[in-house]
Amino acid sequence: MNEKQKNLLNKGSKVILYILLIYIIFLLAKSLWTNYDLKNSVEKLQSQIATLQQQKKDLENLNIYYQSDAFKELEARRKLGMKRPDEQILIISTPPSETFSQELEKEKQGIAQKTSESQTTGWRLWWEYFTK
Repeated sequence: MNEKQKNLLNKGSKVILYILLIYIIFLLAKSLWTNYDLKNSVEKLQSQIATLQQQKKDLENLNIYYQSDAFKELEARRKLGMKRPDEQILIISTPPSETFSQELEKEKQGIAQKTSESQTTGWRLWWEYFTK
C-alpha cells in the first residue's frame, strides 16, 4: 500500500469512528431522556395512588358512619320527622321573609344610591373632605 491509500484508510476509519461515537452518544441521550420521562410518570402515578388511597379511606369512613345508629337517628329526625319517645318538640314560628321581587327592588335602590354618590366630581369630594 502506498502512502495515499494508508492516509485514505486512516481518514475513512476516523470518519467511521466519529459516526459510531455520535451514534453511541445519541443512544445514550435517548436512554437518559426515556429514563427521565419514566421517572416523571412514576412520580405522577405515585401521587395519584396516594390521592386515591386517601379517597378510599374517606369513603370507608363515610360508609362506617352511614351504617352507624347516630346517622340513622339523624336521618329519621330530618327526613321522617320522628322523635324519641321521651322528647318534646318545640315549634318556633318566624315571620315570613320578603319575597324575591321585594329583595330585588331593595338591591336596585341600593345600587342606584351608590352610583349617584360615586358621580360626585373630584373637586367636590376634596371640598367635603377639608370642610367636614
